[in-house]
Amino acid sequence: MMPGMDSLAASRIADDVFTSTPELASVPGVAYALVHRGELVHAAGRGDAVPGGGVPDADTVFRIASMTKSFTAAAVLLLRDAGQLRLDDPVASHLPAFGAAGALDGPAVTIRDLLTMGGGLPTDDPWGDRQESLSAEAFDRLLAAGVSFVRPARTRFEYSNTGYAALGRVIEEVSGRSYHEFVLTELCAPLGMVSTVFDSQDVPAERLATGYRIARGGMRVAEPAVAPGAYSAMGGLHSTLRDLARWVGAYAQSWTGPTSHPVGRWSLREAQELARLVGVDEVRGAAAGPCATGYGYGLYVQEDRVLGRVVSHSGGYPGFGSHMRWHPGSGWGVVALGNATYAPMHIAAREALARIVLGSGAAHGSRPPVPVPPWPRTAAAMDLAEELVRGRVEAVDEDLWAPNMDLDVPWDERLAALADVREGIGMPERVVDSVEHATPAQATWTMTGDGGSVRLELLMTPERVPRIQGLVVKLLDGDQDDPAREATDET
Repeated sequence: MMPGMDSLAASRIADDVFTSTPELASVPGVAYALVHRGELVHAAGRGDAVPGGGVPDADTVFRIASMTKSFTAAAVLLLRDAGQLRLDDPVASHLPAFGAAGALDGPAVTIRDLLTMGGGLPTDDPWGDRQESLSAEAFDRLLAAGVSFVRPARTRFEYSNTGYAALGRVIEEVSGRSYHEFVLTELCAPLGMVSTVFDSQDVPAERLATGYRIARGGMRVAEPAVAPGAYSAMGGLHSTLRDLARWVGAYAQSWTGPTSHPVGRWSLREAQELARLVGVDEVRGAAAGPCATGYGYGLYVQEDRVLGRVVSHSGGYPGFGSHMRWHPGSGWGVVALGNATYAPMHIAAREALARIVLGSGAAHGSRPPVPVPPWPRTAAAMDLAEELVRGRVEAVDEDLWAPNMDLDVPWDERLAALADVREGIGMPERVVDSVEHATPAQATWTMTGDGGSVRLELLMTPERVPRIQGLVVKLLDGDQDDPAREATDET
């Protein structure tokens, strides 16, 4: 557990946020959970899961709506990793009906385009929510009759349920099995997600949350159950906090080591990369500041100025609202479920996670969230750089010194600048806790002497035997956390 934040403290934060968020006041039943390093550490609820009683808990089943898209994307990746399709295959090569859909002039729409919401299909909420029970045959006829496109593929983000329904049909055509069977058998079963289903009739009545539409005057109107069909791939799953903690935990754990997820660690990481930009917004609340949002594979990816990377997806459907989000750098995640149409579960989930991450001391600019070890050559170059700063090296050969170094800053000029540094701070030593490696080819760290401190930045070449291609030394003014005064040795 990271210093400053244990499960009990995090649970108190979540309880406070989910009970005080005004946007959730009209939601009949709310359930939420905290996940840390792959484990469910807290689950709670309030209100009614069903008419007249029953506070929702970790085992209450809600429709999770568009959170299903992450399952569809994972199924595609599972088939890709098995060599049964490529992400850059045209959709029509696996789903012939898509070839007649009527795309605008431009490149053929690929599987990757649909995964990243770049296929050019128009946004289709809330129409798509009402198409779930459409049969595969009827969906193919819809495509064959032609659908409308708003732009050529690969030119802009546009959220499309129909695109994900098409991915569901691709999964069926490639695997030779129904989409529903493939997801439940190949993804949910290996993770022990025994309460996750597509058909609400498979859930015992006492465990199934009733979905409501909030009518005029606050009256609750129960939404009827909907049978699964071709549009299930965009929003058909029902699940619990307990099951979703396994799903979220596996994605979050993929950043730090092997996971139990049937999709490989590196494919899970790929799904959490920003593949298509959505936009830049100003976030409110505990982590207020600018945030760039994009779409990966069935997941939103945010690069937050305060928190760093956050991965998420919401779900909205007649009768239900849901949200999951996690912070790879700290391993914390939040899942939130509500039983009202398009319940804004993301508001409380976002604030709770931000407070927990900030309280844990795990927030960090936009740096990669995963610690990486340096190459051995990078570590050797750091030692050489320190000897240069101390004035103990009169010349370096090409073994660690790339030719561009002397072209960028002549050797004599470099030595003179470093001498000025020594005169100001003395003979510095490395501050071990200051060392950071954004990649194995990079290093930044601090050296401190009797008279002050310097910050070093090192960059290695991409050669088979890497050499130093960049070395910057910045003299720190006063507190080491203050911005560095441009010093002495820069490429």
